[in-house]
Amino acid sequence: MIYFSICTRKDNQPKSLEKLVNYCKGNEALRIQINYSASSIYEGHKENIEFFEKMPLEDGDIIVLCHDDLEIISREEELIKNLRVARKPNVGFVGLAGGCYIPRDGAWWNARNTGDARGFVFQGKDHETMTPNYFGKSGQVVVLDGCLLAITYGNLKKVGLEQPDYLDSGWDFYDIHLTYEAHLRGYSNYVVPIVAMHESPGMMRQGWFTARDQFLKHHGQHLNYAKLPTDKTHGLP
Repeated sequence: MIYFSICTRKDNQPKSLEKLVNYCKGNEALRIQINYSASSIYEGHKENIEFFEKMPLEDGDIIVLCHDDLEIISREEELIKNLRVARKPNVGFVGLAGGCYIPRDGAWWNARNTGDARGFVFQGKDHETMTPNYFGKSGQVVVLDGCLLAITYGNLKKVGLEQPDYLDSGWDFYDIHLTYEAHLRGYSNYVVPIVAMHESPGMMRQGWFTARDQFLKHHGQHLNYAKLPTDKTHGLP
């Protein structure tokens, strides 16, 4: 089974949320739970997972931590096939886009300047005006963007879903923290070819910059050793 966990607000919800709910309700293999009043992204997802655990969850089930402003365009069978990559041996998170290393400015997408980014996503408010944003071919990465992160329940328990002490914000840089934590624990993260539209224009708020600085300060020089050999990490396991 595949479980989508969403954190959103009660007012001014993005148009994509209703589409995502209907998408999941249309397939027996997908379940969705929405948290409308979480104190942080970590607590919101933990509360949703606690709801799923009553079903109950099995270690091989897939948890999808997903933004509320993401519309999935891939057919359901393609989505499920790609999410199931998370069940492969030693795989941590799978997602839509990411980088084979973390650039000095902390922005994974700038890794495409050196040909070391992966993924593809449409950005826009609707299909008529959306624009393609291409980062690179699918394959292994160090970190993933948080618009969609999927991992087995068993591996998520090992990686943990706690807010780290070094990050003040409960909403910013959580994706880089979680996926880099999985990388440090020896798991391989992957970008998989799921087609989706992200409503976000990609503008970073001040909290992101603060969290970025805290992340870089905490991990320091160790990031220099986290770069993957891009030419040897194309494709999926």
